[in-house]
Amino acid sequence: MKIAFVGKGGSGKSTTTSLFIQYLLKNNKKVLAIDADINMHISGLLNIDRNPNLALSENSNVAAIRKHLKGNNQKIKDYTQIVKTTPPGKGSNLLSINENDFILKNFATKFGNSSYYMYVGTYESNEIGTACYHTNLAIFENILSHSFVDNDEWIVADMVAGTDAFSNTLHAQFDAIVLVIEPTSEGASVYEQYIKLAKDAGVDENLYVVGNKIEDDSDFMYLQEKVGQRLLGGFTLKKEIKQARQRNLSLDLSLLSKEELDLFKKIVHLIEKKGAQYEKKLQLLQELHKRYVAQDYIINAFGDITSQIDVDFHYPIK
Repeated sequence: MKIAFVGKGGSGKSTTTSLFIQYLLKNNKKVLAIDADINMHISGLLNIDRNPNLALSENSNVAAIRKHLKGNNQKIKDYTQIVKTTPPGKGSNLLSINENDFILKNFATKFGNSSYYMYVGTYESNEIGTACYHTNLAIFENILSHSFVDNDEWIVADMVAGTDAFSNTLHAQFDAIVLVIEPTSEGASVYEQYIKLAKDAGVDENLYVVGNKIEDDSDFMYLQEKVGQRLLGGFTLKKEIKQARQRNLSLDLSLLSKEELDLFKKIVHLIEKKGAQYEKKLQLLQELHKRYVAQDYIINAFGDITSQIDVDFHYPIK
């Protein structure tokens, strides 16, 4: 399963992501946690030491990962022609959550018994005024499209704030996108933006909503009024979480009530019941690839790479 937590800055999506990961671990799931947020909070929240050399978006790491992903895929002339939308094909290497996986061995930090943490990276001083963080996300998109996990294995991403997932292929790569919103007009506005974009992109069935920082029944009723049946539940405002964040302490599930733990159980059940729709996601990725590489600046840089699409490729569904 592949799940992303999204929301505006300060909504509590990193906190929710971290606690959800701990819930999965407690229930014997294997997890690949990926920090795709420019602020990179979940390593601290999970008490993981972040290796400064392992940023996925560092140029030499991008090259090594793309060389591996290309494998023997004859549809791709050279790894340097892999772009963010390049889909997998026959001969491509696919990431899996196991200790022998090339990408995990070289670019991830192991935590727990059999889980891993990776991070995309952030701005560096020499990039001020010249770089865009969305460019960094391209290698993350490649890893997601070239990954295959079983039903009891989870890729969990803490995403960059806002609606940026719809500026690239990320919205098409997840089995679930969980929007974390506060009971405010700003939170309701973010939901309205997300549901419109999700419908336009054809992935609204994968969008779920949870409330956060709820103080009383009126807060929850406000969210119900704005979101409707798509609202799965909510988390109350807790001073213990704020105090832990102020002291840079990791979080644990003891901070949550039974009802809040049941909300995580509900999310897992809904997603596992629906299942990972690999073929549907692959078709959407291939369509996005056609659209992306038809742009003049891509053609000028790479030529016609619509031929990268392998219509005979299928994920190794078990």
